[in-house]
Amino acid sequence: MGVRNAITLALFVAFVTANREPAALANRDFFRNNDNFQWRGRMGMDSLQSAMDQLSSSLDTAIDRLSDRIEQQVEETLPLWMRNSNKERVGTLEGQGLEAISGDLGDGIDDGLQVNFNGDSEGIKIDGPRFEEPWVDRSEVDEVHQPDRTPSFNFNPFFPQRSPGSKHGFNLFDMVSRRRSWWKGPNVCVDREEIDEGEAEETEDEGISQSPSGSSFIFSFGNMEVTSCTEMRDKYTCTSKSSRRGLHKTVVVTYQCCHSYVREGSACTKVELHDLPEILQEIGTTDFLSLTKALGMDEMLKENITMFVPTNEAMQEYTADLEAENELDNALNEDRSFNEVYIRRRRSADTQSIVMSHMTKGIYYASDLHDEQVLHSMVDNSTLRINTYSTNPPAATVNCARLVSVNQYATNGVVHTIDSVLEPVTKSLADLISSNPQLSVLKRLVSKANLLTKLREPGQLTVFAPSDAAFQTLPESVLEALIEGSSCLDSVVKNHILPNVICSAAVQGKARTVNLLDKYLLLEKSEDDKVFIEDAQVVVRDIVGTNGVLHIIDSPLMPQEAKPVIEVLEGHNLTRFLDLLEQAGLMDELSELTDVTVFAPSNRAFEEMPTEVLDDLTSNYTKLRNILSYHMATPSLQAEDIANDHIATTRAGQPLRINLYSRSPLLAGVLGNGNRHHVRLTAGCSRVTTLDSRACGAVVHVVEKMLKMPKNSVMQHLEEDEDFSIFTSMLKDTGLNETLSGEGPFTVLAPSDHVFRTLPELELRKILEDKELQEALIKQHVLKEHVCCAGINPSTWLFMDHKRPLDGPPLHVRRINSGRLMAGRARITHCSAPTLNGLVHTVNQLLVNVNPYQQPDLSERVDRPIFSAPGLEILFG
Repeated sequence: MGVRNAITLALFVAFVTANREPAALANRDFFRNNDNFQWRGRMGMDSLQSAMDQLSSSLDTAIDRLSDRIEQQVEETLPLWMRNSNKERVGTLEGQGLEAISGDLGDGIDDGLQVNFNGDSEGIKIDGPRFEEPWVDRSEVDEVHQPDRTPSFNFNPFFPQRSPGSKHGFNLFDMVSRRRSWWKGPNVCVDREEIDEGEAEETEDEGISQSPSGSSFIFSFGNMEVTSCTEMRDKYTCTSKSSRRGLHKTVVVTYQCCHSYVREGSACTKVELHDLPEILQEIGTTDFLSLTKALGMDEMLKENITMFVPTNEAMQEYTADLEAENELDNALNEDRSFNEVYIRRRRSADTQSIVMSHMTKGIYYASDLHDEQVLHSMVDNSTLRINTYSTNPPAATVNCARLVSVNQYATNGVVHTIDSVLEPVTKSLADLISSNPQLSVLKRLVSKANLLTKLREPGQLTVFAPSDAAFQTLPESVLEALIEGSSCLDSVVKNHILPNVICSAAVQGKARTVNLLDKYLLLEKSEDDKVFIEDAQVVVRDIVGTNGVLHIIDSPLMPQEAKPVIEVLEGHNLTRFLDLLEQAGLMDELSELTDVTVFAPSNRAFEEMPTEVLDDLTSNYTKLRNILSYHMATPSLQAEDIANDHIATTRAGQPLRINLYSRSPLLAGVLGNGNRHHVRLTAGCSRVTTLDSRACGAVVHVVEKMLKMPKNSVMQHLEEDEDFSIFTSMLKDTGLNETLSGEGPFTVLAPSDHVFRTLPELELRKILEDKELQEALIKQHVLKEHVCCAGINPSTWLFMDHKRPLDGPPLHVRRINSGRLMAGRARITHCSAPTLNGLVHTVNQLLVNVNPYQQPDLSERVDRPIFSAPGLEILFG
């Protein structure tokens, strides 16, 4: 494609250069003649389009021929299994490699795995990510797949490292040449499915806009139609979604080579077909064929079926495992030979079900199979679950058995080979746990956590199930608390459950996945084929249920959320806070709380406190308990639970106000509170530096200052401070003191008496005599929100944080380069602690011009819109 684009661009430049008329374009009269200009433009574009079409057609023919020759030469240098067009009959085992098999499968990967390459450093685990500097550990795991972003599971031997987002059906040579539309040729069967979403009008074939390039979009008044097309190795699918006068309809058209034809290059080629027994004989799955005949099930091989057949090696391994598990029942004596035991075992009713569990009615080629597809086997209520994994090399499984080869065509079906024997799958994960005597403790915990129903419903889950012996490794007190239903039971159970089906075949080296707590779990397969999840070893793997898979592990996976809150505080090295809790006798009380949020000051917070203040606090037992209790709130709050101006109820009986401040004011409405990376959080105006450290029944947030219990209101704060006597008197004279005694929140930018006394006598007298000016001044100094100093952003030209006062023009509140805080032209000289309904910050000058000779007419003032960026004010202000 790069060659074609380059040639097309050169042609376009040459055409424009040859047809341009500099003199005419420079003439103003030329532009006045719009009709002439438009006519010339249309003629030029038509001529250019015609030339480009001719060139494109010639290029297609030449490059296709060149591509075919190059592809043929390269394929001749590759091993047989890596070749796209095997000259032998399609369906031989030797003609398929594992990578090519995975590439044949349909779309829809959602494996939930991220690869962790060997040699990657382990990194440092951090409990409680930094709020403003979100921690992403990329040292341990390289992300190669994001769920729901990859359109298909695609692999081509010619380009094994291709991007997961690459388009279907394109190999290395397709990047050079657009392939011919094989689906328009002969021997192609078309399947059309219509889905009416309401009484929509019938959509004609010719009304569907399809494009080999992938998609098209048609929109007219009252009508809309979108078509997207996807090409895979053996299938081409176009999905058209139309909306006509509010009625919706979906049409799915699938093109694929008819049965007994396979795609070779750009055409569907006839292949020689045999019946299923011959195919099983040819591909070397003779043990399964012999078992089928010994059970008298030959007639089933005459139906139209799809078979997932174990290799001979898989059958031998299954028999060996079966005899090892039942060696007492199968003990050989003088009267029985090994073969008699084997035949007797095979002739059981269970063996018939096992054979039938490898078959499903209908014909499913590899391209018809996709991730998390569930088929029904020929055993009643037994299912076959398909999974695909974006590992390296890729893996595909059916009921956790790895697919070895696919698409062995027969006259009445198709055969795919697998590397292990399947057993009927009729039980849900809940049933598997309930029926296994080794999992009695897990059953009690899952039931107590009200998750047994979830494990019984249809879905796609993985359960790492600790055995009863594994739970006995926990301290007795911890296990008893879990069985009794402690507050961290839900977290412990969810830590063992994944929202994806992860078979052991998907674990190759190191990988990680996300559980129901949205936490990463590390998986690893050792060189001796042992599988580990975190520090636990999988002792029994791949027990498949109707809604997922279960692995039995030898120790529980205890999450951070199951740790005692005191242990979490110790993990953050909050020694000064712990010492005060011990001194106040609150350690046991905190440990017994089951739904609490702890705002824990860092050690640095105590180091920055004045010595006399800290000494006074530690010497007063009652005061110390009250202050520390103010750092504990109920219920437990995570960052996602908090909105701006959230009022938390503390153990001290006083409310604690929590605020969110956007670090990008211009984008505040776009980003929203859900994007926490762009938000600063404060509690009691103390900045939260680390948040969401979960503990059993608690959440810990680390704050950078010790919290202070609020006073009654901003008005009382002003009345109690003699430095604000003039401003307070003006509030009472204008009646605005009642406003500031209301619910709020307010932020008062209060000028001290010193500011008023430094004014010229004429200006001061004007303020004290003019009630209208006093009211305007006060309203300009009161903001209608809770603006903590810790929430004020640095000053930048692009992002200006404007705050709306009670009345008057907006104020630009910012933190300048020197670190000082500014509100308009005034400097904030002192930041107050919160009151019940707001804050009182001290400013060093008035925010209103009180000069009587420069005073504007307040009655003619017009409100202007607020813009966070000066560029917007220039455009729209």
